[in-house]
Parts: sequence; C-alpha cells; structure tokens
Amino acid sequence: MKLIALTATLLMATTVGAQDLSYPELHVTPRASARVKMEIRHEASYAWKSNLPIQLSAATTLVAAMQLQGNTKEDQDMIPGIAMGVSAAWIGATAWAAMSYRPYKSAYLKLKKMKKKSKRDILTFERMAEEEINSLRSVGKKLKWLSVFTNLAMAGALMGANPGETDDEKTANNVAGFAGLMAFAPLFFDYRWEKVADEQEKYKKKIYAPISWAPIMRDPSNKYTATGMSLTWGFN
Repeated sequence: MKLIALTATLLMATTVGAQDLSYPELHVTPRASARVKMEIRHEASYAWKSNLPIQLSAATTLVAAMQLQGNTKEDQDMIPGIAMGVSAAWIGATAWAAMSYRPYKSAYLKLKKMKKKSKRDILTFERMAEEEINSLRSVGKKLKWLSVFTNLAMAGALMGANPGETDDEKTANNVAGFAGLMAFAPLFFDYRWEKVADEQEKYKKKIYAPISWAPIMRDPSNKYTATGMSLTWGFN
C-alpha cells in the first residue's frame, strides 16, 4: 500500500509540475519583456558598433566609385554615380539609425500599453515581447544581406565599367575589387538584435517540464506486480 501511495503521489506531483511549466515564456529568466526593458539602457552605446561593418563596406564602395568617376568605358559613365548614390545611402541610413533608431524603447512603449491582469494577459504580453525581439533579429539579418547584395553588385559594376588602361584606372579597379571583398564584412558581425534573440531562445530551451510522463512498467508474468517506472522529460 505504501508503494501504491508513493507512486500516486509521484504521478500527481510530476503532472502538476509539467502543467505548471507548460508555458516556458512565463518561467524563462529573464522574461522577454524584461529583456526588452534591459536592452533600452544599452542600445545607444552599441548602435554605432552594430552598424560599423555596413558603413565600412559602403565607404569602400564609395571610394572606388569616386576614383573611377570620369574614367569609365563608353556608355557606362553613369555607373560610378549610381554606386556613389547607393553607398552614400547606406552610410546615411546607418548613421541615422545609430543616432536615432531605438527599437527596444519603441517596443517597450508599445508593450507597456497592454493589460496584464490575468495569466492569459501576461502570457500574451510575453509572447508579444518575444515577437518584438525576434522581429528585430529578422531586421538585422535582412539589412546585412541587403548590404552585401547591393555593395557587391556595385563593386562588380565598377570593375566592369573600368577600362583598366591607365595606372589610375588600374588602381581604381583594385579598390573596386577590395570593395567587393568588403561587401561580405557584415556577414561576419551580428547585430546586437540577433544576439539578444538567440540568447533568449537558449534561455527558453532550458525550461523543461521535470517529468511529462511517468508510466509504470509491470511484470508480464504477474499483473499485480510493478517492476519499475519510466520517467520522460519533455520540452514544452
């Protein structure tokens, strides 16, 4: 009887534990909403550093375009101007973002307006905070790949428009080649937004239900005898 009572108690305890951890958003530390608030204090300090790889790539393309201006092949004299415009746009956009764009603060102000009275409200609140974090990671990845594509395309166009006859043109061609290599620089450096989202996912994956299933293994020769118990851990 003691064994039966102990088994029943264990089963009830593990079931309650599994149900309690059925929403990892509410048990992860720090919660997504808290992480958003924490990042507000730091986003201004890493804004320039996060955008620096794209700025360096664009600046190299800009220098290559300036060197080639007025020394292109016939009917390709617009290429340097286009390349200068694209690279200048990247430098200007990332400079503005470093000085003014504070997405975590905007996300927090938006989340702050949500009600948090019931458990359902709190769960919705945390999931919306997660969406904000994951959305910023997506923005960071898209910006990097867009930068790579545009600067690489401009570097290739500059090399194609370069006659490569004079020493200056050969130098410009080398700079354009270097710009092509620098176009990949953003891929080697993650935005802070990406790191935050990745870290939150790791924290969330550490939240496991202690025992989500605990079947009793019976003796096949005697239906009244239990030979053991199998414990199964599961991620919710």
